Amino acid sequence: MIPHQLLRIKISNKGKNITPIFCTSDEDLSSAANMIKEFEDSWKKRDRKGVLIDRLGLFENEHGDHKLIRGFSTLLERRCTFANSDERLSKNGVDSVGLGTEPHLIRRSLFEESSKHHFALTSFKREEIVRSVADKLGVDKENVENEMWSDLDENLIVVNFDTITPAALVAWYNLAIMQTLLFSCTTIQLTLRGGSSWKRMLRDVKRVGLMYNIRYHSHDNLVTCSLDGPLSMFKMTEIYGAAIAKLIPSVISAESWSLQAWIVRNSISAGRKMYEFNISNESAPPLVALPDQNRIAKITTKSASSFDSQVEEKFAKIFHQAHTGWALIREPDPIILDNDKAFIPDFMFEKHNRRIYLEIVGYWTLEYIERKINKLTRISSANNELYKDDKLDVFIALNKDYCNTLKYKNIDKELSKLDTFVQKDHLILYDKGQVPLRPILSYLKLVDREVIRGLADNAPNDLLADIERLTVGTDHFNNQGDTSTECANPRGIISIEELAKKYNIPSESVLMAIEYGQAGSVNSNVNDNSRRYVTVGMYIISHSRLLELEKALTSVSTFLDATYLFNKYEIPESCYIELLTKLGYDIIWNGIDSSNASIEKKKE
Repeated sequence: MIPHQLLRIKISNKGKNITPIFCTSDEDLSSAANMIKEFEDSWKKRDRKGVLIDRLGLFENEHGDHKLIRGFSTLLERRCTFANSDERLSKNGVDSVGLGTEPHLIRRSLFEESSKHHFALTSFKREEIVRSVADKLGVDKENVENEMWSDLDENLIVVNFDTITPAALVAWYNLAIMQTLLFSCTTIQLTLRGGSSWKRMLRDVKRVGLMYNIRYHSHDNLVTCSLDGPLSMFKMTEIYGAAIAKLIPSVISAESWSLQAWIVRNSISAGRKMYEFNISNESAPPLVALPDQNRIAKITTKSASSFDSQVEEKFAKIFHQAHTGWALIREPDPIILDNDKAFIPDFMFEKHNRRIYLEIVGYWTLEYIERKINKLTRISSANNELYKDDKLDVFIALNKDYCNTLKYKNIDKELSKLDTFVQKDHLILYDKGQVPLRPILSYLKLVDREVIRGLADNAPNDLLADIERLTVGTDHFNNQGDTSTECANPRGIISIEELAKKYNIPSESVLMAIEYGQAGSVNSNVNDNSRRYVTVGMYIISHSRLLELEKALTSVSTFLDATYLFNKYEIPESCYIELLTKLGYDIIWNGIDSSNASIEKKKE
């Protein structure tokens, strides 16, 4: 952007439309070339900034349009590097005369010395003071006089200039004045065509944290995005306006785009008045020729997989450390809702064919949040993987510091009124740049329990029958010596994880189904002959095999010998301790070394 006072605009005859005065003529291109040459010459000559400004002032007087020339100058100055002479010498590898030559230290020494001599009222006295300071600092008198004001803005030296072509400068200027004009808008409506273009633009809207509303027109792959403008804010208009400016390069990089905005202007004659601004890729002057613009587009594409803020990065890191088993997906594909509106969440949690979303909101007002939540949570869809009870399952995280609603003093109290739109635990307020994880983890665990319980309740009858068949087959094998293929798993050990994989349900659901079916709970007694098997850890062990182990353990007194015995019977190591407990033994530990531990049968 450029300073608002340098904005050149024109208003239509009917006084309804406003347009920036873009650079489109050969004369403008010539002026841009002349301005670039002035900066290049100053860089080659290592001019002071004050000298460059004076030369630009002369050029401005000759040209006549001071807003255009100062606009060019503002943009070109951003491509310059300025330094005082001491910094320039250091950067070029030349040792400076010492720390005493730093301008602020020289001035302090001069003022202190001058106060001792009742100030320098004559040129002779002045030279005497300067010489005295030079001797104390160990530098030349000329060095003191040259360096004492070298750090002031007008005395800085042009040490580098990143040159640019006249066409690129004109394109940059046109983009800058459009951004400056939009700083005074209340609403912006963007229309883009093409899948890759609008998806990138929507992600950029999210990245800069704008308040938005999106509608997707599937018949022609068209997206309309309405943005609240800076003047719709109660505070932080400058920060929000800068966010709008960052979005514009993404918009104009699309193949087909149009922009409509409502601009507020103050004038002495008309007062505060609303104007309409319209522009599209067909009517726009050169805007994309700027090399920096291409660089911005590349950075935007390249950083799509990286985090846009420390808030998102910190949340993802802490969530992964929680090891929930839920997949965390950042920036999933845009969701096109059944009312043609679109939604791009920041994160998606996926497990059990369930998708739960997290939306981290940037700038917001209470009314904006009410509209957003109403849109996201009151939509029906045929895609049951996305929705629960005909509503999109989404958490909304709001930064307290980004609230722009001044009339509400108690934010928490006002947000409680939104309970009719969203579950209370799905609306999160956070500060200090960190989204609290606890409410999200609690909900994900609740979903886990519901899914596991539901799958256990509806577990296939074949599951329990399969377990029964396997254990019966084991007993038959052990008793009859039958080696037919019908007798599965002669070891008498069945992996619950393998059963879960076979029936495509979680292992926890298999355990719960076994308990529901009373086919053998974790508290089953080995001597209960009505049980054909018991569960030990993540395995099912047949009753006959347990009786064999119990009999074999009567001649064992150490824990180490018990492990050898279990290994002989191919019992998984993870079951050793729990299995001893189920067989009625206590483990007596004599230190941390398991080889010194003994086992003892519990008394009835």
